[in-house]
Amino acid sequence: MQTRRSFSKAVAAGVVTAAIVPMPSTRRLMAAGSVTTVRLADQPGAEVDYAAVWIAEGLGYLEEEGIKIDRRSYANGPAAMLDFPSGSIDAVMAAIVPFMQFAAGGGQFKLIMSLTKGNAPLVGLQKFKSYKDLDGQNIGSPGIGTVHDAVLGYVEETQGIKLRHIYGKITDFAVMTEKGEINGFIGWEPASAAAIAQKPPIPHMESLGLVFQPKIAAENPDLIVRFVRATLRGIDFIKKSSKEKTAELIAKKMNDTKAIPVVVNALGSVELTDPRLDMPSTRILLKTIAKQGKIPADLVTDVDGWMGKYLDYSFLDKAEGR
Repeated sequence: MQTRRSFSKAVAAGVVTAAIVPMPSTRRLMAAGSVTTVRLADQPGAEVDYAAVWIAEGLGYLEEEGIKIDRRSYANGPAAMLDFPSGSIDAVMAAIVPFMQFAAGGGQFKLIMSLTKGNAPLVGLQKFKSYKDLDGQNIGSPGIGTVHDAVLGYVEETQGIKLRHIYGKITDFAVMTEKGEINGFIGWEPASAAAIAQKPPIPHMESLGLVFQPKIAAENPDLIVRFVRATLRGIDFIKKSSKEKTAELIAKKMNDTKAIPVVVNALGSVELTDPRLDMPSTRILLKTIAKQGKIPADLVTDVDGWMGKYLDYSFLDKAEGR
């Protein structure tokens, strides 16, 4: 557990981004006053899960597009979406479940692309060898409305077990497990020596995506295209580079080079290079939360039709040059 403690300390310590020397084109953009700040929401300790964006920032791809990130971290995805209508944030990186629960309540957004799949491993004490072994156990969850809590519900449904959902901060779960307050947890730190499952129980599970304010999509669509184009360059870097090289950049974002082994392990647990949603797993997740009473059941009679009201690939298509 020492490695995880180091990782949690890095989260608690905050983030320092490496200085980037602007490219000549970037200097011209800055001189012309054309740099746009995007107030971007995410979650603490989520650098691995949003690797493509942070690599795009760290390597200067976003700067070359005239974009600067103002990072705003929230406890979880639902917390960010609660603040979304205020207009205090421009974009959110979070999970498909809180996005669509927000939509079920009348919220509006543009779902631009997928960022991460497979981001909900269940970890716990090594004595537990299967999901069945967890029947009746206390399991940490980052909150009602998160994709992780929905996955716990799916596990209960498919495995015929009942779990006690203990809600708390993701950065506290490792210590809570050591103290015996919980027997395992599910979250977005996908690396642990005591992993019960390296992957969620749903193949290629759709996890995290990017949404923008509808007003920005209407009034400044080119900003979103440029943001996505830089992110795609981050994805291309991940595809072409070793996990160790990618981990170096992510650990730098975490301001903790000692976290590189943890990040390498984490990179083996998530899928970061497919910008389009995995619809089979999305249907499972949304139907699961409907059964849990978190959204009206009639919304999932046609999941694809409902999703189509919010999912807009036009920005991704333009960024890809289609």
